[in-house]
This record gives sequence, structure tokens and C-alpha cells, in this order.
Amino acid sequence: MDEVDDLFHDVVMSEEIQRNGYEEGRAIGRNQGEREGKRLGWEKGSSIGSEVGFIAGYAASLLEEMKGKDDAKPRVVKTLEKLLVVTSEFNFSDPQNPELQTKLEEIRTKFKHVCSLLNIKPEASKSQEKGISF
Repeated sequence: MDEVDDLFHDVVMSEEIQRNGYEEGRAIGRNQGEREGKRLGWEKGSSIGSEVGFIAGYAASLLEEMKGKDDAKPRVVKTLEKLLVVTSEFNFSDPQNPELQTKLEEIRTKFKHVCSLLNIKPEASKSQEKGISF
């Protein structure tokens, strides 16, 4: 009878060890996932914030420069003003907003349109080529 009890005890202990291992592994995975998610969210958020900030600052400086010129193209000035409105309305505080990506694409599109109107290459690069780098 002792052998049967020992066998039953081993089976019960095996199940308990498996359950404990599963729970421990799940807790470790959840912790690592949360840390990685936080890091990734921080990186992506910083990247988007830098991009929108750069575009807003660049558009503001171009607009000021254009307003000081007599030969400023009205179409460029109007597009820059629209771009500044869109960047100022961009909601950084709600990352769950389903329109976030749409608004970001609208900002990028308007920026490319301004660059096209001014014949500027909007490239992100580390070299010192003519164009914009960020």
C-alpha cells in the first residue's frame, strides 16, 4: 500500500509543482511584458512628439520668414497656417485615441505638401545634404 500512496503523492506533487511553475512563469512574463511595453511606449511617444514638435517649429519659422517677404506665395502661407493649426490640435495626452494615427498622417502629409511647394527634400538623415534632417 505504501507504494500506491507514494505514487499518488508523487502525482499530486507533480501537479502542484507544475501549477506553481506556471503561475511563477506567468508573473515573470507579465512583469517583463509591462517593462518592455513601457519602454516601447516611451520610445514611440518620444519619437512622435519630437517629429510633431519639429514640424510645428519648422512651420512657425517658415511662416514668420514668409510673412516678412513681399513675394511670399499665398498658397504656401495658407498651407503653413493650416499645418500649424493641425499640429496645435494634436492630442498628446490620449495615446488610446483612435484618431491619433489619422491626425499624425495628416500632419505628415501637410508637411510634405509644404516641402513640395518650396522644393525642399524632407528627408531624415544624418548627412549634411540640402534638405531637412531630423
